[in-house]
Amino acid sequence: MNIMRKIYQILLLNFAIISCAQKTEQPCDDAFIRGNNYVLNADFNNAKKEFEKSIIKDPKNANAFYGLASTYSIEGNYKKASEYFTKSISLDNKFTLAYYGRGTVNYISGDLENSYSDFLKVVELKPDFSYAWVYLANVQNQQGKYNDAINSFNAAIKLEPNNYLFLYQKGVAEGNHSNYAESIETLSQAIQLNPKNSLSYVYRGTFYYQSGNKKEACLDFQKAQNLGFKTDDYLKKYCN
Repeated sequence: MNIMRKIYQILLLNFAIISCAQKTEQPCDDAFIRGNNYVLNADFNNAKKEFEKSIIKDPKNANAFYGLASTYSIEGNYKKASEYFTKSISLDNKFTLAYYGRGTVNYISGDLENSYSDFLKVVELKPDFSYAWVYLANVQNQQGKYNDAINSFNAAIKLEPNNYLFLYQKGVAEGNHSNYAESIETLSQAIQLNPKNSLSYVYRGTFYYQSGNKKEACLDFQKAQNLGFKTDDYLKKYCN
């Protein structure tokens, strides 16, 4: 979940800026633009003040509520973020990014059921939104809907075949469900795209070991160690 949280925060910064372009029927006044600039400079208090000015000027401005929600979310105030994402959606029920924002907040907060509903809505509204498919896959995987999760991972990978993080997360999910051959193949693809991601080696090594291939497992644990990931315990326990 930590990787997804980092991705989410980066995406929020980007989506706060592009929401006007995607939702041209919603006003983007000077206060809203200033709010985005404050977000980019990590001045969240002033950002919220500017978004609130937009709301006072136009209480039906879904973009302004979205900007306020995004700012609270980046700060980690997920209760407030969810409240304002919901308000944004109530003003514009096709606001894709607001569903995405609320879905991620629900996911981080552990509300899988509502997160699932939000991400389903996102991919319905915008089927080419690759990160929404990945979030949906992670939710489905945690709900025990493994086959659905793999289908969602595949949808994301089809859109971005060179995104190693998508392959990495799919490979981990496969391995955790004891599909070791598929997992090793998927993680090998992730490693080919990014040979410096130590976690890919750790997980591939783990799944090699669990599938009975001690030699390859120990090679992977050593590779991860060489990349700076502390695998002393793995090497001591499995490779002596």
